[in-house]
Amino acid sequence: MADTPLVPPVVRLANDIARQFAHLPGDQASAAVANHITMFWDPRMRAELAREIDRDASQLDPLVVQGVNA
Repeated sequence: MADTPLVPPVVRLANDIARQFAHLPGDQASAAVANHITMFWDPRMRAELAREIDRDASQLDPLVVQGVNA
Protein backbone atom coordinates (compact mmCIF):
# COMPACT_ATOMS: atom_id res chain seq x y z
CA MET A 1 0.00 0.00 0.00
CA ALA A 2 1.25 3.49 -0.81
CA ASP A 3 2.33 5.92 1.87
CA THR A 4 -0.23 8.53 0.86
CA PRO A 5 -2.04 10.20 3.74
CA LEU A 6 -5.73 9.52 4.01
CA VAL A 7 -7.92 12.52 3.34
CA PRO A 8 -10.92 12.75 5.66
CA PRO A 9 -14.15 12.11 3.73
CA VAL A 10 -15.63 15.55 4.50
CA VAL A 11 -12.50 17.18 3.10
CA ARG A 12 -12.69 15.13 -0.10
CA LEU A 13 -16.41 15.87 -0.50
CA ALA A 14 -16.01 19.60 0.17
CA ASN A 15 -13.15 19.82 -2.33
CA ASP A 16 -15.26 17.97 -4.90
CA ILE A 17 -18.05 20.50 -4.41
CA ALA A 18 -15.61 23.39 -4.79
CA ARG A 19 -14.41 21.95 -8.11
CA GLN A 20 -18.00 21.92 -9.37
CA PHE A 21 -18.35 25.65 -8.73
CA ALA A 22 -14.83 26.72 -9.73
CA HIS A 23 -16.11 28.11 -13.05
CA LEU A 24 -17.95 30.90 -11.20
CA PRO A 25 -16.30 34.16 -10.10
CA GLY A 26 -14.62 33.80 -6.68
CA ASP A 27 -17.28 35.32 -4.41
CA GLN A 28 -20.10 33.53 -6.22
CA ALA A 29 -18.21 30.24 -6.12
CA SER A 30 -17.52 30.39 -2.39
CA ALA A 31 -21.15 31.37 -1.74
CA ALA A 32 -22.36 28.46 -3.88
CA VAL A 33 -20.12 26.04 -1.96
CA ALA A 34 -21.40 27.39 1.36
CA ASN A 35 -25.01 27.19 0.17
CA HIS A 36 -24.60 23.60 -0.99
CA ILE A 37 -23.01 22.52 2.29
CA THR A 38 -25.70 24.31 4.32
CA MET A 39 -28.57 22.85 2.30
CA PHE A 40 -27.41 19.27 1.85
CA TRP A 41 -24.98 18.35 4.60
CA ASP A 42 -25.99 16.96 7.97
CA PRO A 43 -25.03 19.26 10.87
CA ARG A 44 -22.54 16.64 12.09
CA MET A 45 -20.76 16.75 8.73
CA ARG A 46 -20.66 20.55 8.84
CA ALA A 47 -19.21 20.42 12.35
CA GLU A 48 -16.58 17.91 11.23
CA LEU A 49 -15.66 20.14 8.28
CA ALA A 50 -15.27 23.12 10.64
CA ARG A 51 -12.93 21.03 12.81
CA GLU A 52 -10.88 20.08 9.74
CA ILE A 53 -10.61 23.75 8.74
CA ASP A 54 -9.38 24.59 12.24
CA ARG A 55 -6.96 21.67 12.20
CA ASP A 56 -5.45 22.17 8.74
CA ALA A 57 -7.15 24.52 6.28
CA SER A 58 -4.41 23.91 3.71
CA GLN A 59 -5.95 20.54 2.84
CA LEU A 60 -9.10 22.28 1.61
CA ASP A 61 -9.81 24.25 -1.53
CA PRO A 62 -9.78 27.98 -0.68
CA LEU A 63 -13.37 28.24 -1.93
CA VAL A 64 -14.45 25.86 0.83
CA VAL A 65 -12.62 27.81 3.53
CA GLN A 66 -13.99 31.14 2.25
CA GLY A 67 -17.52 29.79 2.02
CA VAL A 68 -17.56 28.21 5.45
CA ASN A 69 -15.95 31.22 7.12
CA ALA A 70 -18.21 33.77 5.40
